[in-house]
Amino acid sequence: MTKSPEVAALEAALDDVLSTVLRETGGGRSTLRIDDLARGWNVNFICAEAVKAGVKSLRGDGSIDQRGAATVKWMVTHKRNLVQPDLTGNPDPAPPPALMSAYAAKAQLLGPLLAKDGHLDGWISVHYVDGTHAITPDEERAMDRARAAVARLTGIGA
Repeated sequence: MTKSPEVAALEAALDDVLSTVLRETGGGRSTLRIDDLARGWNVNFICAEAVKAGVKSLRGDGSIDQRGAATVKWMVTHKRNLVQPDLTGNPDPAPPPALMSAYAAKAQLLGPLLAKDGHLDGWISVHYVDGTHAITPDEERAMDRARAAVARLTGIGA
């Protein structure tokens, strides 16, 4: 499916938001997943991404059932950021195994995009690939700013 110029421009603006949160959190990869059929977005495929040099991209990979992941179910229940400073042991909730094996994530920070009725419409992920990472309050605030920026741009998670 070919993207409209408006959706392509929006995705570029969202990539910029993710570049900012990546810089402010010190992560290796940041992704955005949103369910919005009108724009051609489905949470199983990222609609925006920022990666540091040498970090594997997730663009085009729909191999993980995102809504079935325990981490996503946790956000559905708790409706707040999920902070996981160490994915190398037995984190609870457990992220999809491919996140660690194929994409080298060692820690992550997830920020939910919630509709007014509380439905989880999507989320932002920051993956730390250089090792475990003690996620700071400043990094969580950076995630909250990114969530607000995505909501302003898309009307999702507002």
